[in-house]
Amino acid sequence: MKYLILSLFFVFNLNILSAQELEMGSKVESVVLYHSGALVKRVSTSLLSSGISELVIKNVSNKMLLNSLKVKSGNVTILNKQLVKKITNEEFEQLVDRKSAIEKQVSLIEEKYVEVGFVKNVEDLEKLTSFYSSRILRLKKDLRSVNSEITEAKKNESIQLNNKDAAILKLIVSVQGAMSTPLEFQYVCGGIGWSPYYEISVGSSANKAIEIKYFARTMSQTGENWDDVSVFLSSSFPLSSPTRLPKMGEPWVLNERGSVSNFNVYGLEETEELEKLDGVAYQEINVPSNLKVIKLKGRNDIKSNSTVFTFPIKQVSLPATYSYYGFPNLDPEVYLVAEVTGWDTLGFVDGVADMSFAGNNVGKSVVKFSDFKNILNLPIGKDNSVFMRRSEIADQKYFKVSKTSKKKTTTLAYQYELKNNNPFPIQFKLLDQVPLSQTKRASVDIVDVSNGLISAQTGAVIWDFKISQGEEVERKLIFTIEMDAKYRYSNSNSLRKKFTPVSCPSF
Repeated sequence: MKYLILSLFFVFNLNILSAQELEMGSKVESVVLYHSGALVKRVSTSLLSSGISELVIKNVSNKMLLNSLKVKSGNVTILNKQLVKKITNEEFEQLVDRKSAIEKQVSLIEEKYVEVGFVKNVEDLEKLTSFYSSRILRLKKDLRSVNSEITEAKKNESIQLNNKDAAILKLIVSVQGAMSTPLEFQYVCGGIGWSPYYEISVGSSANKAIEIKYFARTMSQTGENWDDVSVFLSSSFPLSSPTRLPKMGEPWVLNERGSVSNFNVYGLEETEELEKLDGVAYQEINVPSNLKVIKLKGRNDIKSNSTVFTFPIKQVSLPATYSYYGFPNLDPEVYLVAEVTGWDTLGFVDGVADMSFAGNNVGKSVVKFSDFKNILNLPIGKDNSVFMRRSEIADQKYFKVSKTSKKKTTTLAYQYELKNNNPFPIQFKLLDQVPLSQTKRASVDIVDVSNGLISAQTGAVIWDFKISQGEEVERKLIFTIEMDAKYRYSNSNSLRKKFTPVSCPSF
């Protein structure tokens, strides 16, 4: 039985060695784009005959994960697979330098070994022989390896590929019986990803709708040019294991420093990482757990040339109500805010949005759909159609400081003026803040808040009211701070931004 197994193994390897190399054409039929990586499905352009064949497939991605390669045809078995990458000129020169360095080491050792008088006695000869045997054999093994790499690099140099990120896939396959359909196979590769992008426009705050255009942006550095392919978008991870159940890791421990929760969510080992795009910054986003795969309309082209391609996904008009927001203690500008409904079933993913109002671009914003459940609060931008001003009330009976030997009392008084210059009524939310005392040595007394609501937890003062067309509205906030004479407080005016970050060229 032992000799029978050895004979079969010998015959099997002999068949592989005698297999004819066949350059097989193939075409990408469809791709599933992930936020990082892609699943590529290829179809051969010719049929395979029965037996063992060595297939050579050019212009596949050199960022392919070889372990992810799968054949879809049932009567085809992959016996061996290899991804051959062409090296750069710099990498080739490094191989030549390594070869030269090893040869010099070998030459130096051999010269010393035969040098007259170098060995004084038998013990030295034994040590030298031992050193020579181990060192010279290791160096010659390294030399053979480098020579093999140089020979392979020269051989591959003559192969014409589409671009620097392309590679050659070599497969040894066994075909059982005649094939009636072309060979289909798929694999995961890096060097590509897609990100959500939105164009959000509001015609007027009097409207009851908001227009949202949803796009996918992608860039390819895979080395594969995909022409006339079906493109799908997914927010899952191509190497995740959906068959692993969540399980507890370390115990949940309470200690003197507080609670420590240490859960191993899936108990998974680290998966192989996909190669990311060069020169592109990545950010963490949240995606719906029930998000389905999206198919782009028609068939599309994606070239591997680091160009950003934009594909439309959907365009919707959603119900929206608009209100105005002002926090003049922090920012003198008035902001328009939309409350949007009906968005939560559309599969929107957190992403960058270009915002426009009344036909004018107001800038970019990152929309965090994952922060909302039913109603999406979406800041649209600044709107100067509403006048807002916060000023100190000059009357000395309000704005004054009185002192005794132990106590100091400060009264602060502010007035808010607003005017609606829109030809329609609006809803306005006005905010400010009063200090909170956390000691018995200081207290805050609210004198006048003009029917505003005060939060006991944050000290926030909120006025929420409707302003008619052309109407002028005033509100007041008056409060007194009493504290020990040695205590100090920060005037709320210090909350106002003194600096605004901007981007400028660094030359």
